[in-house]
Amino acid sequence: MKKILTVITLSLGALITTSAMAAPQDYNRSHDHDSRWDQRNDHRSNTNDRYKNSRVNPSRDWRSGQYLPRSYDSSRYHVSNREARRLPNTGRYQQWYKINGDYILVNERNNRILRIIN
Repeated sequence: MKKILTVITLSLGALITTSAMAAPQDYNRSHDHDSRWDQRNDHRSNTNDRYKNSRVNPSRDWRSGQYLPRSYDSSRYHVSNREARRLPNTGRYQQWYKINGDYILVNERNNRILRIIN
């Protein structure tokens, strides 16, 4: 009976030691993988800065014929009738948007920028 308890104790001890030694290696591998992924894709955050509301300058970053980014296609950016009085009249299926002080005329059917006024 004493031999069986000794064997079980040693087996459990070996199992616990093995799993404890393996855990930090797995953690380091996943952590290294994440940091390498971040470094590889860090350039993507720089290229997408122009679409963030706080950094975008439509008259500099966008051109006629481009698509209006979806993040700006909301009623929050629509120009009210009062503001639209000083803008050229819109045609059918056209809407003015105001983004960071610039006015953008967009075709509502295909979401393409028609005109930019700063």
